Amino acid sequence: MSGRWLLVLGSDAPDGAPIESAIGALRELGTVETLTPARRFQDDDGSGRLFTNRLVQLESPAGDEGLRGKLHAVERRIGRTEHSDRVLIDIDLLARAGVSGAWRLDPYAMEKGEHLRPHVVALLNEAAISL
Repeated sequence: MSGRWLLVLGSDAPDGAPIESAIGALRELGTVETLTPARRFQDDDGSGRLFTNRLVQLESPAGDEGLRGKLHAVERRIGRTEHSDRVLIDIDLLARAGVSGAWRLDPYAMEKGEHLRPHVVALLNEAAISL
């Protein structure tokens, strides 16, 4: 059975190449629909870094935990490392479509408050999605 997920893609690279690479890699996992254009936001951690972010929908036969592992593999393939201040690519699983089609916030995203971060709120508003 296929599932639909909302993903937030992010990168502190000065160009959008890692985001586009991630979208290409996600297409190997299923059908990708870009819900917003790439947008630049200042990180909300006070560092002043700029990130490019984009909201996408992925439809894939992977289950929740299987998908999370596959997303981490995509990040590593694009060049994300654990021991770097740079965030070449970050793929956050934000929500999954329930049986009714309504979006349900991912428990891990809820725990981290991911849905409350200014860039995520802006992207969700732009895509006219409420969680």
